[in-house]
Amino acid sequence: MANRILVIDDEQGIREGVKRALAPQGYMVETAENGEQGLALFRKEPFDLVLIDVMMPGISGIDLIREIHQVDPDAICIIITGYATVEMAVRAIKEGAYDFLTKPFTIDDLLLVVRQGLERRQLSLETQRLRRIEEQARKLEEEKARLEELDRAKMQFVRLVTHELQAPIAAIHTYLRLILDGYVSPEEQRRVLEKCLARAQEQMKLISDLLMLGCIQAQIQEGKVEELNMDEVLQSVVERMEPQAKEKGLEFRVWVQPASKIVLGNRDHFLSVWTNLISNAIKYTERGFVEVTLRTEDGKVIGEVKDSGIGIPEDEQPHLFEEFFRASNAKKGSQQGTGLGLSIVKRVIEASGGEVWVRSKEGEGSLFGFWVPLAKEETSNS
Repeated sequence: MANRILVIDDEQGIREGVKRALAPQGYMVETAENGEQGLALFRKEPFDLVLIDVMMPGISGIDLIREIHQVDPDAICIIITGYATVEMAVRAIKEGAYDFLTKPFTIDDLLLVVRQGLERRQLSLETQRLRRIEEQARKLEEEKARLEELDRAKMQFVRLVTHELQAPIAAIHTYLRLILDGYVSPEEQRRVLEKCLARAQEQMKLISDLLMLGCIQAQIQEGKVEELNMDEVLQSVVERMEPQAKEKGLEFRVWVQPASKIVLGNRDHFLSVWTNLISNAIKYTERGFVEVTLRTEDGKVIGEVKDSGIGIPEDEQPHLFEEFFRASNAKKGSQQGTGLGLSIVKRVIEASGGEVWVRSKEGEGSLFGFWVPLAKEETSNS
C-alpha cells in the first residue's frame, strides 16, 4: 500500500511542486492551503508523513505538529521553512518535528528527507508491533502457567478426594469382612456395626461437603447474586446451633449491631459460612463459651465467631483454609471432620469480594472472622 503524504503550505507553488516531485515515486499526495484545512484532512484519514510550512495564517506549522500527534503519535512531521533559526528548530523538535527542509530545496533534498522519515515511521510501527507480540506472548505464558497451576491443583485435589473417600469405605469393608468371616462374636457385632455406621456417616458428610463445594464453585462462576439480609441469615443458623451449644453446657452469646446489613450473594452460601464457623466452635469447645458477633464498619459487614476451645497450633494456621486440612490437635480428639468446611467459607467470602482471617492460640481458643462489602445502596445510606 502506497504511503500517504500531506503537504500543508499557503504557497500554491510549493504545494504543487512537492506533489509533482513525489507522485511519480508512488506516493499518494494530498495538499492543503492552511493549517485548519490540513488538520481536517488528517483527522478524516491520517497520513504517514506531513510536510508543514512553518509560517502560515491561522495555526502555525509548529502548533500544528501537536494537533497532528494527538491524532497519530507516529506521524512524521517535516517542517518547511525559509527562516530557520536555532530557537525555532529547538521549539519544533520539542513539539515532535522529525526534520527540516529549508527553502529553496531540491527534489533530491525532498526525496531524501521523505524516505528517511518514512523509514523512521516504519521502524516505529514495527517496534510497536513487536512490543504487542511480546506482550501477547507474555500474557500467553502467564495464562499457560496459570492453567498448569490449576491443573496441578486439580490433580492434587483429585488425589486428596480419592484418599478421603477410600479411607471410610476401607474401614467399613474391613469390619464387615471380620463379621462375615466369623472373627467377631455375636456379643461384639453390635459394637462393630456401630463403628461401620459411624464411618458411613463420615462418608455421607464428606460427600455432602464435596457436593456443596462443587455447587458453590459452579454458582460462583455463574455470578448469580441477590440482596441478602445478613441478620436474617445468621439468625436462622443460630436457631439451629444454639441448642447444640447448650446441650454441651456452653455459654452461647450472640451480639448483632442494630444496623442494616444488606449484602450481595447467595443465601445458601452464607448459611454454609455461618454453619461451618459456629459448628466448628461448638465442636472443638468442651467448656466455656461460643460468641458470635455481627456488625457494620466502613462499608463492610463483619462477622466473627469466638470460642474458648482447643485453639490451633500457630505453625498450622496458614493451612487452615486448604481443602481436607485438619489441625493436629483436632485430629487427636474424638470429633470427626471432613476438612472442607473452612475451605468452603474462604471460597464464599472471597467470591463476594471479602476476606477471612483467624486468630488463635493452642489451648486458649480461636476467633474466626470475615468481612464482605455492603450492597452499594446500603453503603451510601449508612
